[in-house]
Amino acid sequence: MEKIQVLDKKFQISIPEEEIHRRIDAVAEKINHDMAGKNPLFLAVLNGAFIFAADLMRRITIPSEISFVKLASYQGTTSTGKVTEVIGINENLAGRTIIIVEDIVETGLTMQRMLETLGTRGPESVHICALLLKPEKLKVDINIDYVVMEIPNDFILGYGLDYNQQGRGLKDIYTLVTENEENIKMKNVVIFGAPGSGKGTQSELMIQKYGFNHISTGDVLRNEIKNETELGKIAKQYIDDGMLVPDSLIVDILASVYDSFGPKHKGVIFDGFPRTVPQAEALKKMLAERGHQVAAMIELDVPEEELMKRLLERGLRSGRSDDNEETIQKRLGVYHSQTSPLIAWYEKEGLRHQIDGLGELDRIFADICQVIDQL
Repeated sequence: MEKIQVLDKKFQISIPEEEIHRRIDAVAEKINHDMAGKNPLFLAVLNGAFIFAADLMRRITIPSEISFVKLASYQGTTSTGKVTEVIGINENLAGRTIIIVEDIVETGLTMQRMLETLGTRGPESVHICALLLKPEKLKVDINIDYVVMEIPNDFILGYGLDYNQQGRGLKDIYTLVTENEENIKMKNVVIFGAPGSGKGTQSELMIQKYGFNHISTGDVLRNEIKNETELGKIAKQYIDDGMLVPDSLIVDILASVYDSFGPKHKGVIFDGFPRTVPQAEALKKMLAERGHQVAAMIELDVPEEELMKRLLERGLRSGRSDDNEETIQKRLGVYHSQTSPLIAWYEKEGLRHQIDGLGELDRIFADICQVIDQL
């Protein structure tokens, strides 16, 4: 994992440049759509937002203007809680559509002061576009119309953000590393196996013991669509048109969820992804961009007759319509033809750990723990 030293602090990469630009693309597209015909005035908050504002404006295709305001509320790695307007606004804002461009929204006090100040100038409407949002730190009820990324409550650096005026020019976003965190080894795990092999059950046990995060492709996709995120809307369009969601979009969605855990998590269990070799390669690339990697692929090996038995029993208990013999045979056929080639791929990567998935639950989990503890 890439680490850098800035003054007396160590930082590690958390959001790569490529991911930042991809997400700015999506926000700019939405602004171009929402603000068509309004000639908005963008007010970029200095110093932190200058790089974000420049990259955003290069993607704005509608008629618009930009100006700057400077507010101060930071010292070192913590907010002072005081907001001081350093440079005033000279433009006539009466009747204008205003978009505040901010690097990061934490407590929201800075933005609240900005909204109060702008409200006295008679604008038609005021909107906020933030590169980063820390939802758990928000103290005031403000509407942030455009959020590029939500992040945990960590101190970050780069892409315009500084530590005591240093590091603004870094092209990626970095997170502060504490002394204790330097010794934490991240263990990302791909849980692998045919339908009915026990991936869900074993994932729950791993979460309880190791504190891992869990990404289930199906659940993530459904949540993105339900929450009407930009990526979820795109995925829904594919589904509504009767098409498969492209691998590239799935990876983008997984990357968004993965980044929400922050750069210091203990590890993530990838459940239901990858399903094909191209997906495995895409996952490897996505993690590598963040200085991370898959630590192990844990394969639950269960005979097909046992898989059939388990899935039929599950169907009787849950009433799932897809747990019938004909459908199960088709699902197992897809697994053998499309997904099982991943075994050889992960074997070549030196990451495959085969676990006998037949027998007592505790014994199976103990075998998994032995793998994880040695990573």
